Amino acid sequence: MNTNLRIFLILTVIIGLSVLTVIRHPMVFRRHLVYVGRFLNRDTNTSEPKEPLIALGGEKKTFELSTVKKEDNEKMIRAIPDTKTITYKEISLVNSPGWYLDSLPRERVFLNCEIETCRLRKGWKYFNTSDAVVFYGVYSSLRTPPKRTKHDQIWVVSGWESPYHSGSKVWSNQGWKDQINWTMTYRLDSDIPVPYGFVKKLENKSNKDYGKIMTNKKKMVAWVVSNCHTPGQRMKYVKQLKEIVPVDVFGRCGSPIPKDLFGMINQTYKFYLSFENSLCKDYITEKFFMRQNLDVVLITRGGGDYTKFYPQESFINSNKFKNAHELGKFLLKLDKDNNTYLNYLKSKESYRSYNFGVTIKKGLCDMCKMLHDKKIHRNVYKDYNEWWWKSDCNSKPTDIIL
Repeated sequence: MNTNLRIFLILTVIIGLSVLTVIRHPMVFRRHLVYVGRFLNRDTNTSEPKEPLIALGGEKKTFELSTVKKEDNEKMIRAIPDTKTITYKEISLVNSPGWYLDSLPRERVFLNCEIETCRLRKGWKYFNTSDAVVFYGVYSSLRTPPKRTKHDQIWVVSGWESPYHSGSKVWSNQGWKDQINWTMTYRLDSDIPVPYGFVKKLENKSNKDYGKIMTNKKKMVAWVVSNCHTPGQRMKYVKQLKEIVPVDVFGRCGSPIPKDLFGMINQTYKFYLSFENSLCKDYITEKFFMRQNLDVVLITRGGGDYTKFYPQESFINSNKFKNAHELGKFLLKLDKDNNTYLNYLKSKESYRSYNFGVTIKKGLCDMCKMLHDKKIHRNVYKDYNEWWWKSDCNSKPTDIIL
């Protein structure tokens, strides 16, 4: 075999082995290439290409390269991204008032919910594509329902006014029958109950200085009110209460509101009237929840069961008395008994009320969870208007002295 043929065969074998190395062991070839480059004083670029940012479900994710060792050789294994996109349930608020979500930025509503894969939309442009549509039920202008183009879309009515103040005659129209699936109201028998407040029992008591608290409490009863004519006839009740005990009224129905009104009430008064405008089932507003955080004893008058939120001994329920005069006599007696009075304050020191923003967020979290399993929560109100008016509202209070 001549010399030229021998050189040709050797080169052929070398090239063949190099090709196999590139195909089966790219990292070994790269390493050898570096050695050759160094030997020849060449600057050889062997840097790995950077991984692209891959968007899944609206979020950018970076997939890094990882190495594994097998049979003493390193192989580059590219992590295979999960190509499944996150499916979000969309909830649209089509006719909600401006205050509805003022304290809940839409992009953070479902943060820390048990199920977070929901989006909140606002406006009619999302009506046809949303999984749930929330109609605000107070003074709605929707005389007849819109056309439901998505057959499995959930329709929800929300609202936090009593039937007397919700303008709910709209819902009595024949077209709305068999249309509403869920309710989200203050009523505890709603599909998604959202009361005006959330009460949490604290692990540690506040250790307040009750001696100091009592020092400045020289006045009896305070009341802040702006609606002077109500179905519950609370103005008439308070007028009769004034015949027995002094009651200072602030707001549109009384004296001008001073600076730091509730700070002054908290320091100066012993009692505060938490009187609702309507005596309806479960209708307990912030007049109770937020004022329970004050160092005053609340006197309640409403149609809800306050003991579902606070112990009975932490407030005075006017329903326990025949009329305003009987309540007034009890307050005069309690005014002279500091120990009994302080027991009322101490009975609520282990509790804390949180405002409406907390409860509506919880309600939307619950709605999100329900939307992910609509079959379990399937419901249709044959007549939502009838359900709403079954609120056991008392339009003829029996505690008014005739």
